[in-house]
Amino acid sequence: MVFKLLVTDIDETLSRGECVSPEVSAACRRLHENGWSLMVATGRILATAISHIRGIEAFLPAIVYDGGRVMDPASGKPICETLMDTQLALEIVTAGWDHPVELQIIGDERAFCRRSDSMTRDFFLASGIPVDHSLTRPSVPHDVFRVIFHGSPVHIRTLQEHLKTLFHGRAGIVQAGEGFLDILPPGVSKGSALNSWLDTCPESPDIIVAAGDHHNDLELLAAAHIAVAPQDAAEDVLRVAKVIMPPADRHGFAVMAEWLLKWEVTRDEITGSVVL
Repeated sequence: MVFKLLVTDIDETLSRGECVSPEVSAACRRLHENGWSLMVATGRILATAISHIRGIEAFLPAIVYDGGRVMDPASGKPICETLMDTQLALEIVTAGWDHPVELQIIGDERAFCRRSDSMTRDFFLASGIPVDHSLTRPSVPHDVFRVIFHGSPVHIRTLQEHLKTLFHGRAGIVQAGEGFLDILPPGVSKGSALNSWLDTCPESPDIIVAAGDHHNDLELLAAAHIAVAPQDAAEDVLRVAKVIMPPADRHGFAVMAEWLLKWEVTRDEITGSVVL
């Protein structure tokens, strides 16, 4: 039996917002019926990704925390994970503390921030996720998976260059969406997490299709036989994508799914780029 694996980012790739559209859910059901296995690879924590996972019935282990954890969606337990060195996390928080951006420190299915980080606080509280918003000075909990800064794209780019100067070789520093900057332990990415999980599988997929839209998806797309991106993806992502689908607000993932079903794509079939 052919092992066909489709791995997808969530935000601005699979969907926009906190639920999967009926069009995308229906297309994913048809993929399952035709032998495709679905897997999510997201920067979200499991608790904020679970509705999307259920919406497309992606019951394989989920790559979450931008690759910092691979977790079982059914039990909520980690399969593998990489913590950030606590001292490094503290240095990163300190370096970004005074910049005009919001701060998120991500622990075990919970977040830490300052009272002034209102968008961060409100998002996690609305999602029912524990969030400690009492930070008044740079500090971190014992277990940290990553640090996130969120703000205007101009401020984020400035902070990215500053942190790259300070932490080159010590941390992964990558834009993870419009206005989001993720700081990860060295070597952590969605792509490395996928490869680590594949190493544990009894058989390798005959074909891997991966879909993503931003810089934190580049290593994931590189690990696939066929890379897919929405047409409003970051330029660096569009340059490596073999297949360009419509954006998430036009149910592009459903269009791509129907294309996969129609053409029964093989890993060697695409030689140029395809625009759907």
